[in-house]
Parts: sequence; structure tokens; C-alpha cells
Amino acid sequence: MAFADRRPSVSEPVSSSPLTETTGPRVETPTPHAALFLRKFLTKGVSVASVAPSSRHLAALAAAPVDPDTPQAIVELGAGTGAVTAEIVRRMHPESRLLAVELDADFADVVRRRFPSARVVTGSAAELSSHLAEAGLERVDVFVNCLPTPSLPKPVVEAVMRAFVERRSSPETPMTQISVMPWVYRGFYRRMFREATFRLVLKNVPPGGVYLCRGLNDAYRRKLGLAGPN
Repeated sequence: MAFADRRPSVSEPVSSSPLTETTGPRVETPTPHAALFLRKFLTKGVSVASVAPSSRHLAALAAAPVDPDTPQAIVELGAGTGAVTAEIVRRMHPESRLLAVELDADFADVVRRRFPSARVVTGSAAELSSHLAEAGLERVDVFVNCLPTPSLPKPVVEAVMRAFVERRSSPETPMTQISVMPWVYRGFYRRMFREATFRLVLKNVPPGGVYLCRGLNDAYRRKLGLAGPN
């Protein structure tokens, strides 16, 4: 599914365009969890990456590849208190399966309570392959990455990228990547992925955006020791 299917045209900033209404189960607002999010940011810093949960505008763009008309296997990394999870659940087909991975136990408990239909794992993204195996997900159609990837230890990033390549349903399987430092890490993602397209979201605290990524660059694949199509 193309990124453009669920976003405004390139000439329009995301913040100025109304979001597409979608159907799905009602979910609670993330506002009550903002204080918890801020407290975690103050105590854990870069591992949380932002002072507040993602806005609905940012979350909607991150969840754009989720198809309401097709059952999909969906993975969310760094679910936080569920701001992006809410958009995924709102959009996804009733027969889709969602695996949300969150390292912080308090955050994971919040997401588990809010979204009982999701499988929520309290654990590290470094163990993504194991989490997928335990969930019985052989192939994944959409990866939504809310982690501060450039700040993660290299072994964690490499483990996530190996799982992305080995478990994706096709070479065109998307990974969306949230960023709250617009354009700063564009080179980082373009060195890693075959395709990395950035969309700015002003209506977020702080302003941020989403990279739509597909495939891995040949040089990065060789570094990871991966074979097959990129």
C-alpha cells in the first residue's frame, strides 16, 4: 500500500489537512497518560525520546499503511502509552493481528488495558524475532517503529532490521519511523533503507514527522550478513 493513500498531497503540510475518518472500535483518549509519559521522559531521557505522547496527526501518519480492507499482521515497536496504537486499532481490519512491543512495564500495562485485542509484549525490540515467533507471526505486513532508532545501541538496531527483512511479507513491506527531530536523521535513514521518504507534522509536541521506509540498502544488508532481495 502506498504511503500517499492515507496522507495529504505533497504540497500540503500534514498539519493543515483534516485527517481521514476511519471506522473501528472506540478507544480512550491518551490525554490521561500525558503525566506518566512526561515523568518517564524526565527519568529515562532518550529511551523515551519525547516529552509527550504522539499527537493524533503524527500517529495517523505513522499508521497510514494499515489497511482497513485487508487482514494484516502489524508490529508496533515502542508503543508508549498507546497514542499510535490507537490509530492502528482504529484503522485495522477486524481480522488483523497487532503485536505491540514496549520495554517499559508501566507503559505496557497501559497499552494492555486500553487495547485488549492487541498482543502486548513487555520486552526489548532486540528480541523482536523471538516475540514474533511466540506470537505465531511468520510474516509481517506493516512495521510501525516509534523507537528513537538513531539513539539505540547498534546491536538493537541491527536486530530490528534483521527481523524486518526476515519477517516482512514482501520486499515492499513498509516500516514507518516516527521522528521528533525533523530532517536531522534523514541521512541516517537513507543510508540504511533503499527508500526513506519524510513527511513533516507540525501539530505535535515537539514538531516531528514520519519516515516511510522500504527495503535495505545493499551496503547495509551486507553489513548485517543478509542475503536475498532487498
